[in-house]
Amino acid sequence: MSSPFKFKSETCCKRMLTAPAVRSIVQLLSGRNAGGQAVVIMVAVIALLIICPIGLFSFEVNRAESCRQQLRAACESAALAAAATLASQDNLDPVEGHTQAIQTALTSFQQNSVLGVSLADAAMGGSDDVPESEKSTLFIEFLDPNSDNQPVTIGDPDGKIVRVTATFGLKPSFGQFLGIGTVPMKVTNSGGVPDLDVCLCFDVSGSIDDQTRVSFVKRDWTGDTATGNNRYTVATTRSGSVAGTRANGRLYDIIGPVPSGTRVNALAPQYLSLSTSQTRWPLTFTESGGSTRGLRGATETGSRPGNRGSTTVTTGGVYHFTDLVVNIDGRNTFAGITTPDGYAFPNIGTVVEAARGNLENNTVFVNSGASRSLPSSVQPRAGYRARYLQLAAQALSPLGEAQRAAADFFTVMNTNTRGHFSLICFSDNAGVTATTTYNESNVDDNYTPGGTGNFPIPNIALNNAVGATNYDPIISTLPTTRATTATNIGEALSRAVSQLRNNSRPGSKKAIVLFTDGMPTAPASNPEGAARSAAVAARNAGIPIYSIGLAQNPEIIPDEVRTLTHENSNQDTGGVSGIAGHGGVFFLVTDTADLRKTFENIARQLVALVR
Repeated sequence: MSSPFKFKSETCCKRMLTAPAVRSIVQLLSGRNAGGQAVVIMVAVIALLIICPIGLFSFEVNRAESCRQQLRAACESAALAAAATLASQDNLDPVEGHTQAIQTALTSFQQNSVLGVSLADAAMGGSDDVPESEKSTLFIEFLDPNSDNQPVTIGDPDGKIVRVTATFGLKPSFGQFLGIGTVPMKVTNSGGVPDLDVCLCFDVSGSIDDQTRVSFVKRDWTGDTATGNNRYTVATTRSGSVAGTRANGRLYDIIGPVPSGTRVNALAPQYLSLSTSQTRWPLTFTESGGSTRGLRGATETGSRPGNRGSTTVTTGGVYHFTDLVVNIDGRNTFAGITTPDGYAFPNIGTVVEAARGNLENNTVFVNSGASRSLPSSVQPRAGYRARYLQLAAQALSPLGEAQRAAADFFTVMNTNTRGHFSLICFSDNAGVTATTTYNESNVDDNYTPGGTGNFPIPNIALNNAVGATNYDPIISTLPTTRATTATNIGEALSRAVSQLRNNSRPGSKKAIVLFTDGMPTAPASNPEGAARSAAVAARNAGIPIYSIGLAQNPEIIPDEVRTLTHENSNQDTGGVSGIAGHGGVFFLVTDTADLRKTFENIARQLVALVR
């Protein structure tokens, strides 16, 4: 054991020899009368000059080691407290996260003592501090595990390891006899956040925008080509207990579908003809063609209504509609807004024309009839359609709330853990690659002028390369997802299990997070059986499934709970979280405002899982 002291024996002996006790011994030796007396006195001299200093020195060495052990324990508690704070906080700001971790470390350290001396007045200092006697300092830095544990600046999201250096000024008990002053005692300890590999299976099936405020509008022509203009009438429902109700408000309430939701979407792909086939009190999409149809028009942009003629036309009843648009002001009945950058949407007709692309320039403005049909405050301007689509995408519900909650989840986990992430979006099928898309009609298969689009259903696969967190691509991809059709939970879970088996890092903890607003509806043969089979595969691989079931209407809750619950682990009748086991939990959410808190709760449980 190396000693923290430098014992100067020559100096110590000289001090002993000049002491009064030594002079008395010398006098006795010079006057001794017997040999026995001389031996006794010689032993006393040896004890005083050699054995006593050695004993005192050994005492100080043992005391110093006790000091070091107690200081190390205090330093270790500070490092672990800092790491725990970093790993479990709900914080989207890395600077604030590191700052809170530092404060936690200091508070934890101050609650300890060394050799009976309280550390309550310990302060932050530098790595080379030499504190005063019985004073202490802390130096805290954050290290990047992906760069050979090199220190990084506070707030760098790569700083996942907390290294704490504690220094204490030890005052020896017998320093005045041994020639020893205050001795700086220094120890270092580290605490790290966990390695965690997480796959999020994110539902983008058709019902994921059912809570969006929308309007079903019939756009038709009021008179001849010289004096007539476009008319924008909100449709009404035609059957059931709500017959005659204006078709604006929450999409789900207007369509009145089965409990699992409607496949009619607020934005493309809209599948507007399903407003008849999948509803309890249907509306009728009046696409071009047919004896009672033709209201939509022969072309999509720059076209007046398809029934335009020399006299007023009343083709179709009040339950016919041509356009489904998002109420971008967030109200059940659109009341109008003007954006900060000057795009005016004073009435629902402006929203319809903007969505069709008829406000982009003067040519389409005139040819579409919008110039004679809208308030004078509306003037053609490039970017009208893009602005509508941006506002509409932000208003999609619960998809918008889920996208933002999931993004916050990834941000918290990226800040707080050494996490690698995967995003697997799913509807009828799960995405295969980061660029997977499906081609669908923008408006409806029966309306070719609406054209088709390629809609993303991404699978951003887990990557075990050093530093390949996938955080940035996931955050940029989440907002691009749109509602589509059915719900294939089984395929999404199967892809997640495969990725965690094949692409996770050695020694990392693994977990699947499943977000859905319904229950499995695909594949058609046995959707629930496919989900349960995937959960069995997760169980066999040691992977828990944390499930979030968003219930948009009370009718779906029993089926959703049965399919996702953690309280039944039977592989034939249980829920996916229960079948997978290993600590996975099911969360039932009935209010979109609680989505972020639920994702946050899972983040905390994942940290507890790998503590």
